[in-house]
Amino acid sequence: MSNSTDFFRFHNVINGVCREGTQTYQGVNPSTRKPLWDIPVAAAADLDDAVSAAQAAFPGWAKTGWAGRQSRLAEARKILHENRELMAGLIVEECGKPIQFASLEVQHSLDFLDFYGKVRPLEPRIVQDDADLKISVYHVPLGVVAAICPWNFPLVLAMAKISAGLLTGNCVITKPSPFTPYSIIKFTELVRDAFPAGVLQALHGDDTLGPKMCEHPGIQKISFTGSTTTGKKIMASASKTLKRVTLELGGNSASIICPDVDVNIVAPQVAMGSFFNSGQLCVASKRLFVHKDIYRPFLEAMINTVKSWKVGTANTEDVMLGPVQNEMQYNVVKQFFSDSLEKGHTFAFGGEIEPQADNFVVKPAIVDNPPDESLVVTGEAFGPIVPIQTWENEEEVIKRANNTETGLGGAVWSRDVARAERIAHSIEAGTIWINSFEKPLPQAHLAGHKQSGIGGEWGEEGLLSYCIPRTIHYYKNPVVIE
Repeated sequence: MSNSTDFFRFHNVINGVCREGTQTYQGVNPSTRKPLWDIPVAAAADLDDAVSAAQAAFPGWAKTGWAGRQSRLAEARKILHENRELMAGLIVEECGKPIQFASLEVQHSLDFLDFYGKVRPLEPRIVQDDADLKISVYHVPLGVVAAICPWNFPLVLAMAKISAGLLTGNCVITKPSPFTPYSIIKFTELVRDAFPAGVLQALHGDDTLGPKMCEHPGIQKISFTGSTTTGKKIMASASKTLKRVTLELGGNSASIICPDVDVNIVAPQVAMGSFFNSGQLCVASKRLFVHKDIYRPFLEAMINTVKSWKVGTANTEDVMLGPVQNEMQYNVVKQFFSDSLEKGHTFAFGGEIEPQADNFVVKPAIVDNPPDESLVVTGEAFGPIVPIQTWENEEEVIKRANNTETGLGGAVWSRDVARAERIAHSIEAGTIWINSFEKPLPQAHLAGHKQSGIGGEWGEEGLLSYCIPRTIHYYKNPVVIE
């Protein structure tokens, strides 16, 4: 395990070496609004050095072989496991997550390393093999991959990109969000000796680093998780060098609750699906559609659940919902509250953001049956405010659920499995949960429909997003041309 004093010193990691910078930056603790630790800001020369190191390391890493690369991932997992308590404590500080959820993020990061450390190899596909011709399709690594990572789950979402990218033979350079730069930079520093120099690197930068990555001719792919607005800019920028992109973007997922459910069992789970991580989850249930026959008892049960949770700063004992992670998002969430108040919507629970001088805590709110066209229904608050609406017939609720430009996730709750599956197959989204709130898993592919993304990651299918096909035609009996 690392020395706890050294654990909270941070460096960019380039070519296997910890590097200082001429400028430093400090993140902000969302539970106190106070600055956190110094971290260097990568300059353009640092990016060039990282790309050059990755290019030099790539041929050898690509030839290491599947089993060899998995053994390195296993070593990285061992190191993270040894430092899991320190890492969880770091996430509490940089994200504002209560310790139980910070620890859960570390565990999920270990789960990704475990899954990709054991997944079966990508075997070549034989298209044809007869007396004259054999056609084989291989999946080969792209080269240098840049992983641009978000602030809501900074470690685990980076780990998904790192583990899949490295396993398939690519070299990976991560860029964490400037709001949460610490956990993935520290992970990279901890595991740098588990990989050959240049294979895994990490750079914290200012607002110019991401665009530089997107345009850098030495980078072959951008894997990005974040907002749809930023994803469009990345796609446009990456097009200048015809980079491949994988974009996991925003969502406004619907949760459809049928009238046959046990309200007392389902309502608490739906509440968790809406407010987990203070609503800062891309696939969270952001629009709740509850059948009219159970609407009032369901609403009451959900309110009772949320009312029982302690809300406060991350270090508060037994706290369930911590602060919103940063001031930018705090102000976005405030706009959703203000809009519903100005429009006269009924708040079944909560309703006002109490100004907090020393944190970004927002108490949860439930809006009772607002109009379909209201901001709280059509927008993505990415915070602890959720609308709950009634529905009467299947055709109507499916149409309303699909009335959005995004399509990342969704949930259906019913004792009638056939009905639940019928509704699930009608939702225009990449991932649907039946009789569960949203629980993304390493082995399950994650991809968005509509403006929720391009391509997908996770699971065995996600490995293909880090590869390019190579087709070999082998003519067994070449024709002699005279």
